[in-house]
Amino acid sequence: MVKRSDRTKKKKFRRRPSGKSKQYFVRDRGKKHHCAVCNSVLHGVPHSKKASEVKRLSKSQKRPSALFAGTLCSKCRTVVAEEAAKISAGTKKIDEVELKLRHYVERVKVV
Repeated sequence: MVKRSDRTKKKKFRRRPSGKSKQYFVRDRGKKHHCAVCNSVLHGVPHSKKASEVKRLSKSQKRPSALFAGTLCSKCRTVVAEEAAKISAGTKKIDEVELKLRHYVERVKVV
C-alpha cells in the first residue's frame, strides 16, 4: 500500500548504481503563470520552480510591482490603461469596454 502522502505524486523509476531500479514519488513542478486576458506567459514572475526554491527568493523577486503585474501581460496592461483614460476623459463609456477588460478598467484610478 502506498503512503497517503505519496498518492498524489507521480511515480518514477530510477536506476541505482547497483543496477537495480527503484521506485520514487515525485511532486509536480510549478507551471508557468499566464495572462488572465490573452493567456500568454507572464514575465517577471517565478515559474517552473519548486515551492522551496520560490520560498528562498526575496520579496521583490517573488512579485512584480507594476499595476496588475502577475495577472496581466504588458500588452493587456497598456490596453487597460488606455481604456481607463478614455473613460475618465469622457470619450468612452464603461459599457463600450470589452467584457474581458471591464473588471480591470473599473479598478484603475486615473488622476
